[in-house]
Amino acid sequence: PAAVTGVMFWVDFAWPWGLCIISAAVYWYTSFDPELDTTRRKAICLAYLLHGARMGAGAAFMIASGTWKVGRDLPRYQFQKIRVEKFGGTWNMTFMQKEIYQQMFANAGVLFVPCLICSLDKTPDLSPLEIAGYSIWASGWIIENIADTHKLAFMEANRRKPKDERAPYCNVGLWKYSRHPNYFGEWVAWCGLTVAAADSVARLEAGIVCKLGLSFILAYICLSLYYCLSEWTGAVPAEYFSVQKRKGYDEYMERVNMIVPWFVANEPSAVTSAAPKSPSKRGRSRGASRTPKTKAKPRAKTPNSKAKGTPKAKGTPKAKGTPKAKGTPKAKGMPKGKETSTRSRTPNTRKKSKPAKSNLTPRRSSRKPVRNINYM
Repeated sequence: PAAVTGVMFWVDFAWPWGLCIISAAVYWYTSFDPELDTTRRKAICLAYLLHGARMGAGAAFMIASGTWKVGRDLPRYQFQKIRVEKFGGTWNMTFMQKEIYQQMFANAGVLFVPCLICSLDKTPDLSPLEIAGYSIWASGWIIENIADTHKLAFMEANRRKPKDERAPYCNVGLWKYSRHPNYFGEWVAWCGLTVAAADSVARLEAGIVCKLGLSFILAYICLSLYYCLSEWTGAVPAEYFSVQKRKGYDEYMERVNMIVPWFVANEPSAVTSAAPKSPSKRGRSRGASRTPKTKAKPRAKTPNSKAKGTPKAKGTPKAKGTPKAKGTPKAKGMPKGKETSTRSRTPNTRKKSKPAKSNLTPRRSSRKPVRNINYM
């Protein structure tokens, strides 16, 4: 199909059904020996069957619903094309076949080992380590299912919203704590299967070299699968395009872990826009909406303001502490009582008034000048 259509998502459709074929083949092969009819054999084959059927059904739904279309490949394979061209190559049918055979070898050659080892173990009862391994697999399988359910629910709810209110990326459920919780569940599930197979390797009647080789393969499954899900075909290729197309995704990458979920404080909702909206009139309080703007009082009425065009008053009593101005004639015949009464009526504006520019010029007053009465 990849050679005919020119797209690579057929690998994602065939790969999980390969796990179902492995489960059926191993179960059929070991059914001829009555000693191999153990709980371990049934458990490992059932785990492979459920693991492959879940992903295979999801891939079939994507193709049937039109989400995966011929002519538009998945982001991971678009990134592979960019990666090949970056190193001077050309993405053609040769590179496509190379990618297909690599994933086929990983499926039939490496991931096949835990199922075969556990099925050939004739020990009737499960050990505590095997029980722990199958429990880990079940936890990862459930996490992967929950993550996919949250993603599908988000996509459906987002599709029903207007375009201006749609969230740019999924930030609900498990996706609050991991950017790819489905990959985390996938990795945990395979780690559980390798833990369950480790006890069967220890009981295997073989030499030390064989046991070390099988142990290396089990460890390689855990390490290589994490690298594949994070760097090669998983998170990094998908996020290369998400940063370009989804607003705010770079900030989401800084806050949230890539694979392993972790608690994040004060995470913003993906639905809210980055630009803050202006408050509406209904959101304001009555007092704030009806508060009039304060108008500045005219400066002419303040004591410190200088009235333009005010004639200079002769004999205006000087303020306290102001040096005596030279050349200012003193009013003759002014009774002492009158002088003190006039001085008492003058407001003390020493603290608020500006300092005089010169000692020779008396300070102007904003009040009306006192008429100089000559009693001569």
